[in-house]
Order: sequence, then structure tokens, then C-alpha cells
Amino acid sequence: MGKREEVRQRTFAEILETAGRMAEAEGWQAVTIRRIATEIGYSAPVIYQHFPSKEAVLHTLLERGNGELAERMRAAVAGEPASRGPHLAAAAYLEFARSRPALYQLVSGAPGTDVDASARRTAADHVIAFTRQLIGAWADETAADLPDVEDACDLLWGTLHGLASIGSIEDVGFDRARRLADQAVTALLGYWLAPTTNPEDRPQTTEGEK
Repeated sequence: MGKREEVRQRTFAEILETAGRMAEAEGWQAVTIRRIATEIGYSAPVIYQHFPSKEAVLHTLLERGNGELAERMRAAVAGEPASRGPHLAAAAYLEFARSRPALYQLVSGAPGTDVDASARRTAADHVIAFTRQLIGAWADETAADLPDVEDACDLLWGTLHGLASIGSIEDVGFDRARRLADQAVTALLGYWLAPTTNPEDRPQTTEGEK
């Protein structure tokens, strides 16, 4: 590797590290190209040589954040029975949200994270694919008859995102969020294992019932 390429890679990494550090301290709204340049000690045009906009910086960090989340989830379930996969992956998800709060905000689309929805969805492709695989493996091992794996994935993701959000509240905390996640995942799995999976077969509430 030539010296010029080494400097380019070092500057590239420094820009991303600085943006992440600023977000952890002040939120993503505070991250701008000019602020990054000031923190590093370069002029803004130097930053633009690597990233054409703040959105480009965030998009790169978004891809890296999703990659880290996917890796944590894979590591959590590696070598474990598929029947335990959803519980273990849920715990890994919440630990990512706890230990990487700013990066989790970026991944989950919090205010100030200026990445459009289609780019956010594309960046999460590997995580989504892994979640489908995880739930599919659980269904195979437990003989569950899932009506729709996509719906099951969205239910799991929505549940974990909600719990990660309340886990960040100081008087709730992630210890409680993890306990609630274990209960929620158990409830979801039990629902999917129930012999009656057709909504038309479930008891209907009539008008006036509480």
C-alpha cells in the first residue's frame, strides 16, 4: 500500500470515528461536515474529497452499524439450538442498543439521522435476511406452522425496537428491557406455536364487549 492510499484510508476512518463520537456526545443533529472538519483539524474540502455530504457519512456508518448488529446476532446463536435462537438474538439486539446507543439510533431511524427510508432498508438487508433465517430455523425445529415469516420478522423487530426504546429510559433500564424481551419473545413463540393460526378462527369481540 502506497503512502497516499494509507493517508486516504486513515482520514476516511478518522472522519467516521469523529462523526460517531460527536453523535454519542451531542446527537446526530450536531454532526455536520464543517464540525467534523473542525474536530479533525482539516478544511471542509478535505472531508468532501471522501464524502460528498453528511448523508454519505451517515450511510457508511449505517451500513457498518447493521453489519455489527448482524454479527452480534449471529455470534449469539452460533452453536445453539434453533429453538433458542429468537431469545438469544433478541438479547444480542438489546445489548447492541445498550452499548452502541448513537449507532442504534442511526440504524433505527431516530430524528436527525438523515438517511432516506429506501437506503435504510437496503442497509438492513443482511440483518433482515438473518432474522428470516432465524425464525425459519426455529419453525422447522419446533414444527411451527407460520402463516407468514415476513409478518413474524416484523413482529419480532417491532417488539425489540420498542423494548430498546424504553430500555434507554433511565428509570426503566436495559436490565428490565432484557427481562421483558425474554417474556415477549416467549409470548410470540407461543402464539406462533398455537394450533389455531387463522385469524378467522379466533374468538371475535362483539360490539359493547370490554
